[in-house]
Amino acid sequence: MDIKKLYKQTILDHNRNPRNYGTPETFTHKAEGLNAICGDQVFVYLTIENDVIEVVHFDGESCAISTASSSLMTEFIQGKTVEQAQSLFKDFCLLMDRKKGIESIESLEGVNALAGVKSFPARIKSATLCWHAMNAAIIGEETTTTE
Repeated sequence: MDIKKLYKQTILDHNRNPRNYGTPETFTHKAEGLNAICGDQVFVYLTIENDVIEVVHFDGESCAISTASSSLMTEFIQGKTVEQAQSLFKDFCLLMDRKKGIESIESLEGVNALAGVKSFPARIKSATLCWHAMNAAIIGEETTTTE
């Protein structure tokens, strides 16, 4: 399948039907991600038990790319260890780095569909916002930005 087609389909699907959207009743870690340039605001909620991310949710007001990325991320990191999630955060940031020219990273599996965001440089921060918020939640920071 054409990567651009996959990118479009993935964004549309996860934006229209976001997975794990909403504020959970309980969680152990939370962080807010802000993208002042476009106005995206994402909250990521994690329930971490025995160093494993058992449950992940997100909510907030954001664009289609940010919502789709958040939805994909929550599905992908659920069940991973904290160490794995932080490694995947680094891999995702590397994937989104236009200067690196990387089209996919094996560890990211289906999340690689978001590589198409790099065709729209102004939207990269929208795609990475939730990942920054997830990492901030893990390390105990309440707020992060993509600035």
